Amino acid sequence: MTRTGLRQRMQGFTLIELMITVMVLGILAAIAYPQYGQYVTKARRTEAKAALARVQGAQERYFTVNNKYSSDPAQLKVLACAAQTTGSGDTCDQGSHVITIAVTGGADATGYTLTAAPKLADALCGTLGIDNLNTKTKTGTASLAECW
Repeated sequence: MTRTGLRQRMQGFTLIELMITVMVLGILAAIAYPQYGQYVTKARRTEAKAALARVQGAQERYFTVNNKYSSDPAQLKVLACAAQTTGSGDTCDQGSHVITIAVTGGADATGYTLTAAPKLADALCGTLGIDNLNTKTKTGTASLAECW
């Protein structure tokens, strides 16, 4: 057999080719994984803001009928959970966040504060909050505009 015929029968990848492929995949994974984590955190934050908006709308509907606000998710008929009373109001587990409904203004219940605390760490925005005056808050390091 000639040298040319032997060379044509060899198939496969060299070690250098495999190492280059592994290196390229490693670089792509190093870039993609943090981006994916940020995407998931942002999606959870959006879910929390939507839950707060639903509760806020329910509070205003409840107020128009009863002339006071409620801290009970069952009375608001908006969150699918059983109320768990804490010292600061009623809480409701909503998947990625825990929603807290607290009424203010004493027995007249003329105001409320809603908060959404993330179950997993969110250093940028932390706990999101909104009240009956539509004042938005956050506990993280990012600006209010970035979080809301």
